Amino acid sequence: MNKQQLLLQERFNEKIKFSEEYLNKYGRDWYQGLIPSPIAIFFPENEEDVTDIIDFASKNKLKIVISGGRTGLNGGATATDGEIVLSTEKLNKIQWDEENNEVICQPGVITDNAKKFVEEKGRFLPIEFSSTSSSSIGGNVATNAAGAKFIKYGSTKDHVTGINVILPSGKKIQLSKRSLKDATGPNLMEIFYGSEGVLGLITLITLKTYPIMDFKETILIKANNLNTVQSKLINKKNGLISSLEFWDKNCHALTGGEVDSDYIILLELVSQEKKEIEKFLENISEKFGDPVSLLNSKQASKMWSARENIPVLLSDMNAYKLDICVPIKSLQKYLEDINALNLGVKIFAFGHLGDGNVHLNLVGDKKINESKNKIYEVTKIHSGSPSAEHGIGQRKKYIWTTFSDYSDKHELLKTLKKSIDPENIMGPKVFFD
Repeated sequence: MNKQQLLLQERFNEKIKFSEEYLNKYGRDWYQGLIPSPIAIFFPENEEDVTDIIDFASKNKLKIVISGGRTGLNGGATATDGEIVLSTEKLNKIQWDEENNEVICQPGVITDNAKKFVEEKGRFLPIEFSSTSSSSIGGNVATNAAGAKFIKYGSTKDHVTGINVILPSGKKIQLSKRSLKDATGPNLMEIFYGSEGVLGLITLITLKTYPIMDFKETILIKANNLNTVQSKLINKKNGLISSLEFWDKNCHALTGGEVDSDYIILLELVSQEKKEIEKFLENISEKFGDPVSLLNSKQASKMWSARENIPVLLSDMNAYKLDICVPIKSLQKYLEDINALNLGVKIFAFGHLGDGNVHLNLVGDKKINESKNKIYEVTKIHSGSPSAEHGIGQRKKYIWTTFSDYSDKHELLKTLKKSIDPENIMGPKVFFD
């Protein structure tokens, strides 16, 4: 052990770990493009532990990287320069607020555990994406995770009514927003959504929950043009569509499905009124030109599992992942323009049809960086975002200069970071060089 590790051991005893097993496991997230090099892994059990480690880091000129479920894809939770990794794993308590039908979570609560807890209370927490079995609630808030339920329920921030945060100074603050109208200045909770741990550690999150819908149906649509599906479905949603997912024929072949169309669309309808769904189904069957199938529960489960498994299969293929969002009406043309580039790599596209978010996965041994740059040029033409859901982390810091529309945001973020964290203690390499 070096001097700093000995001081950490003396101060924090069993709550601090130094073995290679811990450093390798907790020192990085899912992104493999960075080499982890943490000095130690710290497991706080309460807010006092958090303020203690921040105080220690400040006095000993150390940095802190916050780590939740480590499911990020951009190195936001990877310690690359001798930082202390603060794992929220043991901050995992859940409470229920009966009066407000809200769930109160510490940041280390695993998403699926929170969803199950809420379901046992007869309610629903609409956070839905492929990593919910590993991701943490704190990480979801800190990245403002979205996913399959966005079209009806929004992203994680739309469910939050209150947060507690410990700032890099060690000061604890409480922020909440319950009133529909509140003109007491800006909603300062917003600066922590998507902040990826650079402005403080969110130690408590209060989330609203929703009624469980009595009726649910899943529809499979095969189409060669996404525009026709969007025009017939999105304008008719009326709050019934809870998920609207798509994947291309390359992804479908990957799942073992029969490839007889350019796209597979999976649509989930939910309602408290059976007649609402029946009327929607009647309209689809009468006016839809593409093949439409109403799935039974077994078929629906199989198809949703196939959709959730696509990113896993692509990870096994070492796919280079791009996370793009373009205006909804531009999605079809955007994909056509991407395929017309003839990049020399195989493209697998899937995503959320209801919000224009497409996950492009590039598979090939060569031309990945060149392909990425060409895709970003097309993304600019379509007024798209280069990071729809996965954040910036350390991997995507280049977008601040690659996409000129984000330069002013970057400068304002620098000012905010310097104001809240003048010693650059937390997430020192996330967002900034």
